[in-house]
Amino acid sequence: MIRRGTTILEVLLAILILGGAIAVLGEFSRNSFRNAKEARDMTQAELLAESILAKVRIGIIEMESVFDVPITNSSGLNDTISDTNAVAEGSLSEILWQYTLEITNLDDDGLIELAVTVRQNLPEEQQPAVCRLVRWFVIEPETEETAPQ
Repeated sequence: MIRRGTTILEVLLAILILGGAIAVLGEFSRNSFRNAKEARDMTQAELLAESILAKVRIGIIEMESVFDVPITNSSGLNDTISDTNAVAEGSLSEILWQYTLEITNLDDDGLIELAVTVRQNLPEEQQPAVCRLVRWFVIEPETEETAPQ
């Protein structure tokens, strides 16, 4: 008499293959979410850096070297992203981003280098997003004719 059915070995093998496939798909999903979060944070850092550069260029932010200045809503830059690591570990009142301005005179003709670095306010082990933008400007020296009176 021949029995046609699945043996316990076949069932266990099928469960093992299914479990392996679910584990691989779960890892792909986790990596996708992590990469999406990193891309979002880098994009936010770049947007903040561009905004700071524009505000320095038009005179809203003074053109002087500063270090680790918190970016707050009062500075006109939005720093409240509801699902970053800093918010998950604290409250929305925490400073999520900081910026640094570095001004370097490159020559006597008024050429300056303006470097803006925007950084997430997270510990190094959490790999904070960092964006550094550098622009060169020619600043016309003030003469007696152009100086404000």
